[in-house]
Amino acid sequence: MQPENFDDVSPATLRAQKQAKIEPGRMPPIDEIKFSTRAKVWTVVILVGLSVALILRIGEVLPPFIWALVTAFVFNDLLSGLTQRTGRPRWLWVTAVFVGFFSLILLLVLTVVPSTSRQAQQLIRDVPSMQRDLNTYLANNESVDIGGIKISSETVQGTLTSLLDKLPEELNLIGPELLKGTFRFAIDFVVYLIATLYLMLIGSRSVFSFINTLPLRYRGEIRNLVLRIDTVLGAYIKGQFLLIGIMSVASFVILTIMEVRYALVLAIMVGVLELVPFVGPYLAISICSAVAFFQDKHAFGLPPLIVVVILAAALFILRQLEDYIVIPNVIGRIVELPPLMVIFTVIAGAALLGPMGLLLGVPVVAALKIIVGYLYYKLVDADREKVILPRGADFPDLLAIVEKESNRRLLIGIESEAPYLENPENLLRLQQASTTKRVDLAFNCGNEHLCRRLRDYGFSVVELPQEHFATNVGR
Repeated sequence: MQPENFDDVSPATLRAQKQAKIEPGRMPPIDEIKFSTRAKVWTVVILVGLSVALILRIGEVLPPFIWALVTAFVFNDLLSGLTQRTGRPRWLWVTAVFVGFFSLILLLVLTVVPSTSRQAQQLIRDVPSMQRDLNTYLANNESVDIGGIKISSETVQGTLTSLLDKLPEELNLIGPELLKGTFRFAIDFVVYLIATLYLMLIGSRSVFSFINTLPLRYRGEIRNLVLRIDTVLGAYIKGQFLLIGIMSVASFVILTIMEVRYALVLAIMVGVLELVPFVGPYLAISICSAVAFFQDKHAFGLPPLIVVVILAAALFILRQLEDYIVIPNVIGRIVELPPLMVIFTVIAGAALLGPMGLLLGVPVVAALKIIVGYLYYKLVDADREKVILPRGADFPDLLAIVEKESNRRLLIGIESEAPYLENPENLLRLQQASTTKRVDLAFNCGNEHLCRRLRDYGFSVVELPQEHFATNVGR
């Protein structure tokens, strides 16, 4: 440990300084190992590689810790807000939220699970009756019309018979695995509770403590990057939990009105299938319609087909309301991933991590997209000369900046509203000026429509938020 005051040093240190001809108050040179730039890079690469190998090796024990991290993340804003507003210690609010949250879960388990279990058992008992009704229907019809596609009744019946014949064998195999899984679940749940409590207590302190170890001039930039990732993860994960609740409750109301049996089980299934983009909601509609069609009694004395049409239409309308009202206001377009990428991410996440992959795959990829975009900027665009157009600037100001000097790489930051760049003639003039002056021109703007228009005219667009450049001004 170094002395707080270099004047208060021991006589032995003063003698050593005098012998080494070092002025009093200065530390003597320290003979220590110093890493070169290459050594630092290789150290980071080796540590990252070892960390990845370790995670892959112990992947089976990670789920309770990941779920604990998600739970703590969801409650972090609430806990931070309560701590700041009341001045009470964080541990007090953590205890209250922790006890309240898990008491609510216990209450739901005690009230919902028995009802769900009864409906599930009733569904199992009714399977033979539903099978007989299905066989009767197939026997009286040569083909089945599914979405406009006619399938032979014999083909449908043969497939169902094969599945049902394998069912007893599968059930015999499930028994031992179920016992083993129950024991593993109990251990994982205890670990989850302990990890959740600990992560709630430390909050985001560990992340910002790490940021504070970085050089002062880099802290603002890294902090902005972390906050962008936090925004994406928070909006998506919290939004998904809210959507599951909304869709489950709304579906339960619709199924109850239509007098569909097993309404509670089916409503929970509808909510959970919201985790599967595109395919999940329509799979839920199909399952609910099938159960409604083959039950004995139908709502309001209507024919089965009419009940199915009404039910499917109601669930479809509910889905559209979710897409156009709930999702834009709850989650927004903050993830910004192409639909094909979302589908691939969900499938890959489910294959690697099961239900956890369904929930976390999309936000993790969205966070990686932010990191990759940041790294791409550092590799390609960071050395550009930055010019921030002042508020009220017009096209002549922009053109003068481009024509000022030749052979430059420019990154121009513009406001979200720049009507002069909506004019095709101005864009063509700008294009011609950049070509004549050999200026490699890129833009940073906050308007998605304007960014798309600039790309259409061949200009590069840097997608980092403008706060990034405001943070780094004057460095």
